[in-house]
Amino acid sequence: MINPWSSGQVPDYDRLREDFGIGDVPKGIFDSSLFRRGIIFGQRGLEYIEYCMKNEIQFNAMTGLMPSGEMHLGNKSVMDQILFYQSLGAKITIAVADLESYGTRNLSLEKARDIAINKYLVNYIAMGLKPCRFYFQSDSARVQRLALILSNEVNFSEMKAIYGFENSSPMLHINSPLVQVADILHVQSPEMGGPSPTIVPVGADQDPHLRLTRDIANRHRVFNISWERETVKISVSGKYDSRKMLDIANEKLLELNFKIVSRNDNYRLISAMGDIDNNVRLDLELALIESKYNEHAFIAPSATYQKLLTGLKGGKMSSSKPESLISLNDKPEEAVKKIKSATTGGRATVEEQRIKGGEPDKCPVFELYSFHLSPDDKDLNEIHETCKAGTLLCGPCKSEAAERMRKFLADLSEKRNEAMEKISLYVGDE
Repeated sequence: MINPWSSGQVPDYDRLREDFGIGDVPKGIFDSSLFRRGIIFGQRGLEYIEYCMKNEIQFNAMTGLMPSGEMHLGNKSVMDQILFYQSLGAKITIAVADLESYGTRNLSLEKARDIAINKYLVNYIAMGLKPCRFYFQSDSARVQRLALILSNEVNFSEMKAIYGFENSSPMLHINSPLVQVADILHVQSPEMGGPSPTIVPVGADQDPHLRLTRDIANRHRVFNISWERETVKISVSGKYDSRKMLDIANEKLLELNFKIVSRNDNYRLISAMGDIDNNVRLDLELALIESKYNEHAFIAPSATYQKLLTGLKGGKMSSSKPESLISLNDKPEEAVKKIKSATTGGRATVEEQRIKGGEPDKCPVFELYSFHLSPDDKDLNEIHETCKAGTLLCGPCKSEAAERMRKFLADLSEKRNEAMEKISLYVGDE
């Protein structure tokens, strides 16, 4: 079981992908170091975003933040993805999970608001985020209403199986994932523009939320589409006129050059054969038609999964371990000290490292380069290879990383001062 509230690291990403059906990341879709370097190791439904890009269709990019501590390098990568998607034309929405932080961290709504704005939003703006929708769960009646409606499709046994809740778990904690589901899906509500592909970048430990969200989205659909090789099956669910809905599906299939194989009105099912490359278009166009009858015609959100940045002392970089993280609000000198005292992938002695070489793939400092400090792939490869060869020792490597981090934080600090004047462009009434 994956615990999204844990501070533990993921031991085996391949096993995680296999156990939970997370797809491989196709190469060549996105020109971003996060994809090229394998930091993003898995995906669900990424073909929907690829389709949007090829056909110049705007898509949503949605993320949330837990305002329980400092924004640090471990969660910066998600914002790097959001900035990248914004550069591609995505419509950005950012949710502040203040209800969740109240339920799981006992943080007051007022304190959560202060942290979200002054520790997170100002850094987002300083990093280059353009004006977008930034809201608080506690302020959004739209999200709260949807969470209540969606909860009718889930029972306690399912929540217990996914999250490990116990009979003594507080109801607010149990309900918080359903509010997150509403956060993700409400961007497709009629007042927000209706059905639209949505990309949600998350850390590997957040997969339970995405699986639940995708399941709930599919449960609310009238048209349920499944593929087996070149055969597509569309079933109709809900209280709607099944014959009318099957007629709509039949017409759309023919329009997209599918060959109808069978139709059974009693079983509310139609089967056809055609080009599997049309599966995304078929789903999108049926969802748009369906939205005229069903306000919850959600397209299951896509997700990208990124590896968790290792803390400087090991484990997952988390605000629950302040000595093992670098906050974006740290003074540059503080970050320098932390890096120079970090655990590394070096050998026991200098002599041994010169002979056997270092182990960069086990080194938190090399991860800093890979995730944040080395935008140039050639530079990163040189650091990796000279470490493995034993010619780059841990002392000089740490010093270089510390200097790069010092410059980054100093520059970010200056930009934060400018960002403070722009907050009103992001935070408004819900």
